[in-house]
Amino acid sequence: MLEPEARVYQRLLAMDDREARAVAELYLDEHSLLELYDSVIIPALSMAEQDRHKGALEPVRRDFLFLSIKEMVVEFSEKAVAAGEGLPAQEHVHSGIGRIFVVPANDEADEIAAAMLAQLLDQAGYAAIPFPVDQARDERIGIVDPHEADIFCISAVPPFAFAGAITLTRQLQLRFPRTKVIVGVWGFSGNTERALQRFQQSRPHCLVTSFAGAVQYVADGKVAAPVLAVNVAGCDA
Repeated sequence: MLEPEARVYQRLLAMDDREARAVAELYLDEHSLLELYDSVIIPALSMAEQDRHKGALEPVRRDFLFLSIKEMVVEFSEKAVAAGEGLPAQEHVHSGIGRIFVVPANDEADEIAAAMLAQLLDQAGYAAIPFPVDQARDERIGIVDPHEADIFCISAVPPFAFAGAITLTRQLQLRFPRTKVIVGVWGFSGNTERALQRFQQSRPHCLVTSFAGAVQYVADGKVAAPVLAVNVAGCDA
């Protein structure tokens, strides 16, 4: 039998969002919302991105898939909050951490992932603000006036995640040098040290590979010192 992420993607390709939602709901019965996002939805988005870049995903199916996932994300988040199954509220706005701006690196898949991370951070008690992918993104970032206690988290979905993340990291560091930048390359399984080296002089404060790692990194308060390598559970100084 196919894994849940492959079944969700297969059903969405068939434009059967009802069955895709049923697969996700079945997984959510025994797992947390964070686990659903990390282990099912992000891999499904990555499959879509891979097929899209190969020209194997028709625009109509792509649009249906992205819209269906957006709807599922909203629905499942609301259910988790209503059932009290979200991440436990933390009292840390509390540890000097300001707002967390979750910025998509390049395209719609990155934007959907940014919205998912912002949900999880919000449920954990942080002021998380997701940004859309549009021409006004840079203007919106300027309006919120990022400062030293804030954090930028760049959201990027493989397999073609790094080019946009590297460019955006450099732009944010130049424009807001006092605001820390972390990069999330969701589901990345390669060598994180080599990945960080690709950023060269614009190396981010941290690179995480899962929502669990991103949330844990913020929760641990590891925004005060740069890190060299990262794993899916968080950042290792």
